Amino acid sequence: MAAGMRDRDGPLYLQIADRLREDIATLGEGARIPSEPQLARDWGVSRFTVAKAVEQLADEGLITRRQGSGSFVAAAPLRRQPGYLLSFTEAVEAAGHKATHQLLAFGEASWQPGLPYPEGTALVRLDRLRLVDGMAVALHRSLISAELARSIGLTRDVAASHSFSLYRFFEERGLSVHGATERLIACTAEPGDRELLNLGADAVVVAVTRHSFAADGTPLDAVNAVYDARRYSYEATLMRQPRNPGTNTEKSDEIHFDGARHDGPRLGPWNG
Repeated sequence: MAAGMRDRDGPLYLQIADRLREDIATLGEGARIPSEPQLARDWGVSRFTVAKAVEQLADEGLITRRQGSGSFVAAAPLRRQPGYLLSFTEAVEAAGHKATHQLLAFGEASWQPGLPYPEGTALVRLDRLRLVDGMAVALHRSLISAELARSIGLTRDVAASHSFSLYRFFEERGLSVHGATERLIACTAEPGDRELLNLGADAVVVAVTRHSFAADGTPLDAVNAVYDARRYSYEATLMRQPRNPGTNTEKSDEIHFDGARHDGPRLGPWNG
């Protein structure tokens, strides 16, 4: 079997990683993969080579290692589909998993340019470490109008509940998130974020900025989120329309919740 893999291109450990990736695709979430010594014997290679291949797949988020137990097929990444406005909790539960969080900070915050709130608005900051089945996968840093927080009874004790969901709390208080604007970028994780998410030194994260609004355009929250890129995927359905001479028919639907113009998805540069 090792000879067959050597017919492929690239370093041997990457060839083994490719073969493992194919095997993992046929297994279910949580399935245990053979031990490194067993793989080394099966494929006639050194244990060091197998260990590098397994480490490659762990870095990609395809497998998880448990001390003393071995390596297992990781859960599929959280999938986001544009057009469906779900909270983190709703998206995780829709995928059949359990969402919880740890409250990292709750208190007053200063207004900053780029927020959907008028300058000088008193704000409340809500920072949470988001977990899926007990595993840290994201950081959410939300800013909410202090007046709104008072009116709906949002307090530190309320937000500290492990099952707290901001969108659900809004709905329980008679508020409905009607729509949102959202921007995603990929970037290197900040040192503090790497520690909270248990990431390596060169880890890449998906940074998401979302501003949510009520039907009348009132801003409900502004969140800066950081996701472990190995556990987050984003899907979009794209349609191309014929271009008629003299007209521009290739514009996306525009959103005007915050009074600004948003021409839909586009590739960088990302500024601000």
